[in-house]
Amino acid sequence: MGFIVMMLSAIIGIFLIALGFSRIKNIKNRFWNIVAISIGIVLVIFAIWLGFPK
Repeated sequence: MGFIVMMLSAIIGIFLIALGFSRIKNIKNRFWNIVAISIGIVLVIFAIWLGFPK
């Protein structure tokens, strides 16, 4: 189960980062782009943390 959570977290995180950066030029939704990038970075860091041997 941990592997599935790690993979989903990494995939969703990368998707959110890409989505945030692709729409960063839209000034109206700049706040939501920054939120999407931040959540994506947190999810990718969480996936990396799950990948470390414990």
